[in-house]
Amino acid sequence: MLKQLERKLGRFCIPHLTWLLIGGQVLFFMGILANPDLYGQIVLIPNKVLEGEVWRLLVFMFIPESIHPLWFAFAMYILYLIGNALEAHWGEFRYNLYIFVGMFGTIAASFIQPDQPATNFYLMTSIFLAFAYLYPDFEFYLFFFLPVKVKYLGMLSAAFLVFEFIQTDLAGKALISVAFLNFSLFFSADIMHRVKGRRRRMEQKVQAIKQASTPFHICSICKRNDLTDPQLHFRYQPGNGEPVCYCEDHMPE
Repeated sequence: MLKQLERKLGRFCIPHLTWLLIGGQVLFFMGILANPDLYGQIVLIPNKVLEGEVWRLLVFMFIPESIHPLWFAFAMYILYLIGNALEAHWGEFRYNLYIFVGMFGTIAASFIQPDQPATNFYLMTSIFLAFAYLYPDFEFYLFFFLPVKVKYLGMLSAAFLVFEFIQTDLAGKALISVAFLNFSLFFSADIMHRVKGRRRRMEQKVQAIKQASTPFHICSICKRNDLTDPQLHFRYQPGNGEPVCYCEDHMPE
């Protein structure tokens, strides 16, 4: 299905979308530093959109992750890293699709409570979850010296979203649900495939253990077998329909 969509819509995808997101956030970061009231003009508030402020449907994607210069620079580095990695892994079309599905889902969810502001935070978190799933062993250096694999940071992010879902209001629940749904649309099939593969390997291991613990030769007289007495020799004699096993001590004359 994705291949069919790419053939039909691939020419409309935006190349280097990560750079566009970074450029927009840098622009509005500087604008908010110069005029803090600008922040209120770019958050997604559906009631304001219905009043004619339609630019909010787009510019909320450029809300800076932080207003602190150091944390903002770090956030932009992370976005650059994970965005380009996802685009390289998926290709431009699928990466665009992931971003815009999350974007339109966020817009739709925000209208559940149209007076409440919405941002791009949960969408950006879903991008991070995608990176953590595809590159689980990639390491970030927390505080520039503590190496942590991104899969653990992804687990913490997912746990945070679950905690937020429990604590937040209906609007927040809708936005978080969109983030998880976006991730699920792209990864649920692969997750199920991995789960089935692990289950199959586990069943094979259990079967191998059972076979290893089941004796192959059992003396029909004393019941000793090749597991309890590995040095013992066994022979078979014709019986009533099936061969009968005997150990060397009970072999018929």
